Amino acid sequence: MSTFHLLRCCNREEETKKNREGGKLPFSGHMEIQQTRGVGNSKVVKVQSKEAWELFTNQASNEGRPVVAHFGASWCVTSLSMNYKFEELAQTHPEVLFLYVDVDDVQSVSSKYGVKAMPTFFLIKNKEVVSKIIGASPDELKKLVDASADPFETQIVVE
Repeated sequence: MSTFHLLRCCNREEETKKNREGGKLPFSGHMEIQQTRGVGNSKVVKVQSKEAWELFTNQASNEGRPVVAHFGASWCVTSLSMNYKFEELAQTHPEVLFLYVDVDDVQSVSSKYGVKAMPTFFLIKNKEVVSKIIGASPDELKKLVDASADPFETQIVVE
């Protein structure tokens, strides 16, 4: 599995410490990603429970469909900044299932995948993590989504 660590991300432990010490969270607003399946124009599914996560990932696996999951938080500006790119990629890659998980709402799934900083993106094929990005980089996210069509984790170049 390849993992990219980028500098721009929110760390739950740092934000919790700031909050306890009376510091302000970096963002107090909330940006909702609509659930699809006929609702609005969004192609991103907001996962609201562990059961929903299992349902969507099992169905995608059964269909041979890759999953790109965005683990974010409503209080993380860096995570919110990636929502537009994530939605844009979902619009142009209908063969991929795009899932959004708010780490505060679905903590069991976030913990299972070891999410400690937001945003974190996973490419999942057949219920196995193939690639992971920690932090905000639209270019790396596009590469991750483009790689979802690749049948193999490693590319071999023959000269």
